[in-house]
Amino acid sequence: MIHKRTIHHTHQSDNLESILVLPQGNGPFPAVLLVHEYTGLNRVTVNHAERLAAAGYAVLAADFYGVDNRPASVEEANISHRVYRNDRLLMRERAKACLHALTRQKEISPSRVFALGFSFGAGAVLELARTGADLKGAVSVYGYLDTTHPAAPGEIKCPLLAILVEDDPVVPRKHVEMFEEEMKSTKAECEIISLKNAMHGFANPDNSEFDADLAEKMWKTVLKKLMTWNTD
Repeated sequence: MIHKRTIHHTHQSDNLESILVLPQGNGPFPAVLLVHEYTGLNRVTVNHAERLAAAGYAVLAADFYGVDNRPASVEEANISHRVYRNDRLLMRERAKACLHALTRQKEISPSRVFALGFSFGAGAVLELARTGADLKGAVSVYGYLDTTHPAAPGEIKCPLLAILVEDDPVVPRKHVEMFEEEMKSTKAECEIISLKNAMHGFANPDNSEFDADLAEKMWKTVLKKLMTWNTD
């Protein structure tokens, strides 16, 4: 049986209320920092966390914006996410604060921590990896690939998986090329999967572009990759 509890933590002046989702058992469990899409921490994110927990992972569904800044509409979400999208150093610091909230939980194995994000959250996960965070692996699903502070050689310490959507209007081709060049120059271990006939948001049931079959294939790929990294 999956268990959940609220984790109260802070970063700068923001009060954050993330949700820790735990699998059955006593642990310590391999863990995943899960960062939401631009609409914020919601039921879709918790459902993702529950799926990961069912596979044996302790998951922190991160509250990236804070309880006083949760968007109530798409219009508010566009404002909330721009705060971090336009300040990548702030995005990195918030991601590190959420990672710290996860690693201090007694049920997790600190040597087996991963990160996963979707869209905005995937951009945050990649920025976290660029800081040299102590992760076993990081996964980006249709995430922002551009950055104002590309990683230097050797700075990315963990393997990456980036699942892209071809002809994505949110993640243009020039950003893909920038990312590919960055990964090459840093000598980071990075697998890139580019999906045809897919749309940005295909893994989000609340998105009009949701594709259940493609989302299921994505989850199988992600879970297989996490399992591989977890046994390395």
